[in-house]
Amino acid sequence: MKRRSLFKVAPILMAAGGLPTLARAQATSSQNEWDVVVVGAGFAGLCAALEAAEKGAKVVLIEKMNRPDGTTIYSSGWIACVGSKFQKDHPDSKEAFFNDMMKLSGYRSDPECIKVYAEEAGDGVDWLASHGTPFYLWENLPAPELSRCLISPGDGITGGSQLVRCVLKALEKKGVPIHYNTKAIELITDDLLNVKGVVCLTKDKRVEYLAKGGVILTTGGYAANQAMVTQFIGPWASRLVLRGSPWITGENITMTQKVMAKLVNLDQFYAGPMTPTGKANPSPLMHAGYGIQVNSQGKRFVEETWLQVPKAKAIAERTPDNISYMLIGQDADKNSNILTNTLTRFRRLGYEVPSGNTIEEVAKKAGVPVNNLLATVKEFNAAVKKGKCKELVPPYSYDEPHALETGPYYMIPAAGGIASTFGGPKINGKAEVVNTENRTIPGLYAAGAAAGGVWYQDDIGGNQLGGCMVFGRVAGRNAALRAKEQN
Repeated sequence: MKRRSLFKVAPILMAAGGLPTLARAQATSSQNEWDVVVVGAGFAGLCAALEAAEKGAKVVLIEKMNRPDGTTIYSSGWIACVGSKFQKDHPDSKEAFFNDMMKLSGYRSDPECIKVYAEEAGDGVDWLASHGTPFYLWENLPAPELSRCLISPGDGITGGSQLVRCVLKALEKKGVPIHYNTKAIELITDDLLNVKGVVCLTKDKRVEYLAKGGVILTTGGYAANQAMVTQFIGPWASRLVLRGSPWITGENITMTQKVMAKLVNLDQFYAGPMTPTGKANPSPLMHAGYGIQVNSQGKRFVEETWLQVPKAKAIAERTPDNISYMLIGQDADKNSNILTNTLTRFRRLGYEVPSGNTIEEVAKKAGVPVNNLLATVKEFNAAVKKGKCKELVPPYSYDEPHALETGPYYMIPAAGGIASTFGGPKINGKAEVVNTENRTIPGLYAAGAAAGGVWYQDDIGGNQLGGCMVFGRVAGRNAALRAKEQN
């Protein structure tokens, strides 16, 4: 097999004295062959490997860390879908689901990919459930979430960790090997840039993983790479709290540039509220329909009904310190005990939330100017009683607002956080990566945050993990089929 060298000019330059000659120790190398090679053991990679194995492919999953340590394990475990067995009592349509996702993206998402998502997400949730993944439906949320969010309960761990554990068990049953501490560094290609495998580094050698059906990149995006965040999003984004894995560093970009992949939406990212220390995610509570969001001066500055992405961006852009608080009363527990559940989860993670029996008391504990917060609450409560909340500045747009009159009160800290990025090598509806001429690159697939073109600007809560599931399965299915065709 030929492997394309992208540095053929280097020997000529060195001979002419243009580059210094570097001494390099010779590393031991080895080679092995598979039907499908999946790079990255996050949720997308796990789903891709399991789907390919179920389609009869000989699969290996490689991971640069010593365990699955992608952004999924830091998430709440939401998956957005319609048509699953859990949603039989909530009629919805794939067309409406598609339209809502496209609208949130400003009609910038690839409609082919969003159509695939709308068609397959419900079946994907049922597939995960068939492998023992627990789910419950969060019902009747404000639009566009509605009754579209399935959550995997963590039972002492995050919902995302629960998802990962369940798919890991399924992979173990299928006998799919996972090679940890194996870092992918370069795609193997022929002279036509068809992808034939991937070069990896282990502790003591280079390993070439050859793939008959293809390589599936599920490495995540670049949220933990400060240089890329600054380059693609802007210097202001460096203030965002990392809300996901510290090991998601942009291999989806660095490896695919060498095969002239079309890179899209590199300035787009998935934001979400996070505690300033990065320990705990307050997002579910912030969508419960109770409370107000204030800055460190005790004043409202953003619409509480905004979804995670614009809300997190607003915290970072509209406050001088990237700090805000969700002021909420005990009556929020009327919504599925969401306040108590959140406080319990925060304590388990070592994060104590400021609380008090009065607004004045909780303001002092949070370090927020008391008089400012009292004035904000007074104005808000008056608007609730007069039915004029939507006339507030900014508007408070919940249809059934609740006055802040039931203590004890809590101020849940929320900074703007970056969880993952939307940009990367463009995929089509088959999860195939395309080049700068919009032609598929044979043998190369991508899914999850490693793929570009699916998401833009904003999404429905649960779309990110849903995208990992849907396009991981699509990539695994098509790579397995290609492997059969190569035999």
